[in-house]
Amino acid sequence: MTKQNVDGALPEWILILPVGQVELLDRPEPLQVDPESLATLVRDFRSRGVDLVIDYEHQSLQGRQAPAAGWIKVLEDRGDGLWARVEWTPQAREYLRNREYRYFSPVLQLDPETRKPLALMQVGLTNVPAIKRLPPLVAKWEAREKEEAAVPRQTPKSRNEGKGEEVEKLKVLLGLSPDAEDQVLWTGVLEFCRNLAATLKLPEEATAAQVLEAAKGLQTKAQRLVEAEEELRKLKSRLAAETTAQAVEEAMKAGKIAPSQKAWALEYYRQDPGGFQTFVARAPQVVPTGMELHLLREDGQTPGRLVPEELVLCRSLNLSPDQYLQAKARIDRAH
Repeated sequence: MTKQNVDGALPEWILILPVGQVELLDRPEPLQVDPESLATLVRDFRSRGVDLVIDYEHQSLQGRQAPAAGWIKVLEDRGDGLWARVEWTPQAREYLRNREYRYFSPVLQLDPETRKPLALMQVGLTNVPAIKRLPPLVAKWEAREKEEAAVPRQTPKSRNEGKGEEVEKLKVLLGLSPDAEDQVLWTGVLEFCRNLAATLKLPEEATAAQVLEAAKGLQTKAQRLVEAEEELRKLKSRLAAETTAQAVEEAMKAGKIAPSQKAWALEYYRQDPGGFQTFVARAPQVVPTGMELHLLREDGQTPGRLVPEELVLCRSLNLSPDQYLQAKARIDRAH
């Protein structure tokens, strides 16, 4: 078998972690991998914005020269587990082709309480994996080669069998007529891919995986925008409430409205801020200023204090509030 044939069988995607309990050789308790863990791993990888290294025997953790065997370009949550798209180096391909390395071992950051993975730090090619019953990489590739070899070479006639339904679906999706030539269909597919890549600001030769990754990134940004808009709405609402309360408080201090009118004034300002400001500017002073005013109880009284009407009476009689209260107390005792 030629080098080209073997390399052609190398999978672009590998399953890093399956969903469920993942048993380890060096620890009695298994890892707990659930859908939430997969989402956390993918989110952490995207937030870092760099490729993850695949080295040899975890040399990157030992603080010495650690050449890369490959790079993880994309992580995906596919429901059944965490999948990685890998670009192998020529040296790693040689090792794998010669069966000098057969397994891989992920390095994970774990939650100490739940044993759930929080982040994928790196992956190492190794012959001593930490995960039990881990299928060897080379076995996967050998199985693929045998499967492809067992499939008889298709003739032009057999290749055309069964594709009619899929072709018709593609034509409908692209808005083409059912009798459109196949060449028109493939030209339309290529044009669609180019336009989609351009819309996502990707190079024209972007792969389907890159397009999907960019689309997911846009979805994440859209969600963040919705959250930011909600925070802005709450902020505006809080500022409006504070502005309303301040405007009414200033009108009360200026003697333009009585404390008993506070609820009415708040609603007036919320409905028509400009109209309220005009009202305050034109309204006469109905409550004396320069005297200490307190919020009224529901019955309009404040213990030991005067209601606005009594304060007006004090001013007209040239009495201080204390003098008025003393006179009022004497009258109450007389009765």
